[in-house]
Formats: sequence, structure tokens, C-alpha cells
Amino acid sequence: MQDQQSWSTTLEQISVGREDEKLCLLAKLFNGFSNSTRLSILLLLARRGETRVGELVEALDAPQPRVSDHLRCLAWCGYVEVRREGRNAYYSVADERVLGMIELGQSLLRDNAEHMEACGDTEAQLQLARAGLAGPRTFRGTG
Repeated sequence: MQDQQSWSTTLEQISVGREDEKLCLLAKLFNGFSNSTRLSILLLLARRGETRVGELVEALDAPQPRVSDHLRCLAWCGYVEVRREGRNAYYSVADERVLGMIELGQSLLRDNAEHMEACGDTEAQLQLARAGLAGPRTFRGTG
């Protein structure tokens, strides 16, 4: 298990490669955001604040065991926290940086929506390329 001090390194200090432990752990961090149910839970908690599991199940129109499994995953990874009161479990976002990650993703998506929609779809990528809308992306920063 890695301690917090080992993560005080800069991006330049992280080794690249599929076998690098730090890189694999960083990939797992992003994996927490890669499931539409988990992302929906995070968005609902951001909008509603502390929310009972049953309310999340109703809002997501998903089976309670599936929602609970995703909540356990999010809690284990430190994205949400749980407060128990009797038989009820209430969840909330544990760290405001989680919301910052979602906002950053939304900002990137805003600038790259066509490319994201075509990601993994070779035919769509070819169509964008033919239309002059695909190819190497240039940075469009806000600064």
C-alpha cells in the first residue's frame, strides 16, 4: 500500500508503462469516474447534498443492490462518505476535489464533444477526418 508521501511526486516523476504501480493506481482513480451509474450518483449527490440510498435508487431507476455496490466502490475509493442513522444510510460527496474532477471533465468534453462521440468508432472518425474536423488536436486552453 502506498502512503500519501509517495504521491507528492510530480507528473514527470511518474514512470510510464502498464506495470508501473503508481501509474496503475492513477488509472484506478479515473476508473471511479468511468461508469455511468457511479457518475450519476456523484452528480446527484453534488446537486442534492446528503442523500438516502433509497432516494438514489429511485432517481436512478436502478436496482438497489446495483446502486449499493457502486456506493460501496465510491466510498472505498474516498469519493463519497456514508452516515448511518438507524436502518438508513446517507451518502454525500467526501471531497470537493471529486466535483472538481467532474467539472474538469465537463470542460474537456465541451471542447472535444465530437471527438469523444467518435472515440472508438472508426467510421465516425473517418467521417470527421474527411470533413476536416479530425486529426491531431491542438490545445485550446483558457489562459
